[in-house]
Amino acid sequence: MAMRKFYFLVATLAFAPAAWAQKAEMVAVSADIVEISGSLQKTRGFSWNQFFDFTEKSIPGIMTVGNFERKTALSTSLKLLETEGKAQMLSNPKIITKSGTQANFTVGGEVPIPYANNQGVGAEFKKFGVILTVLPVILADKKDTVDVQLQLEVSNPDYSKPVTVSGTTIPSMITRQIQTEVELKSGETLVIGGLKRSNRNVSKNRVPVLGSIPLLGALFSSTDIVEEQSSLFLFVTFDIIK
Repeated sequence: MAMRKFYFLVATLAFAPAAWAQKAEMVAVSADIVEISGSLQKTRGFSWNQFFDFTEKSIPGIMTVGNFERKTALSTSLKLLETEGKAQMLSNPKIITKSGTQANFTVGGEVPIPYANNQGVGAEFKKFGVILTVLPVILADKKDTVDVQLQLEVSNPDYSKPVTVSGTTIPSMITRQIQTEVELKSGETLVIGGLKRSNRNVSKNRVPVLGSIPLLGALFSSTDIVEEQSSLFLFVTFDIIK
């Protein structure tokens, strides 16, 4: 197994520390990145209304998203699903950034990718995990409104499908990514879903000796197919600090 380099939550801001000395509009960013298992969707029929009570309202400018009137109920429902083993909280980053300043959240690790050139053999590290990038801009012509550019990437090493590079076996990468731009009122929660992943495992069982008999062996054999599905959801809230 290839050596992996792990690191913990990193939150970076792309502006100089001197900017803190200036009076600037600030935005608090809070995100919940949740993976919900496919068994919940398959056996119960996943419906937002089943767990969350929210109203649909129009947000001027770009698109319509759900406005959660009671965020406490949302958090409680997510915790309940997590406790029941039907959801996994991948990350819960929080940060304060200046309007117009990009904020980056990274939780994960790195996998070394070997390479060979005229100078010899080396390795470059490819990041995996949860990578969230947001750029909030407070709109001067719209009261308490934030324009948000957002990009989310979730990737994991897949050791079941390894590849060989320069004689070294490394895992392939499963990546889910989404990018969007919306306008939100201060305190509203943006919900993004639909990033699905499916794993199919096939196992064959047979009765010793009898299962190996040509033609008749099928009568003493069985095939089990297990398909695991999961969906990724992002809940992110932007609050203008006054």
